[in-house]
Amino acid sequence: MLCKIPDIAEGVISLFASGRLSTSDYQQHLKPLIESYREQSGKVCLYIEADVLLEGWESQSLTGSGEVQLPNFDGLVLVGGPDWFGNAVRLMGPFMQGEVAWYPLEEKALARDWIATNLEK
Repeated sequence: MLCKIPDIAEGVISLFASGRLSTSDYQQHLKPLIESYREQSGKVCLYIEADVLLEGWESQSLTGSGEVQLPNFDGLVLVGGPDWFGNAVRLMGPFMQGEVAWYPLEEKALARDWIATNLEK
């Protein structure tokens, strides 16, 4: 499940992730938000907070059929999640076109500062 939460800063798409994310989460929630924010400001910065129940994407969403494609973004900060989440971000971060960071949930304030600073660049 992916759902919108109140924006942590103006111009930052703020989401909460839990369980297994689906193609529907991407198509109905994330993609329209990204398109809207890009039209409004020309930048896309994402704040995604996850709980320990996050499992990842449904396998059929990632079959290479183009149903879920990582969008172009300027900054992405991921907060919390299960143990593997931070490791995955550190592993994949260098291969993404925008700046990426991960913070444990107890450092949520630092994550908010990081994405707000990134938005200003």
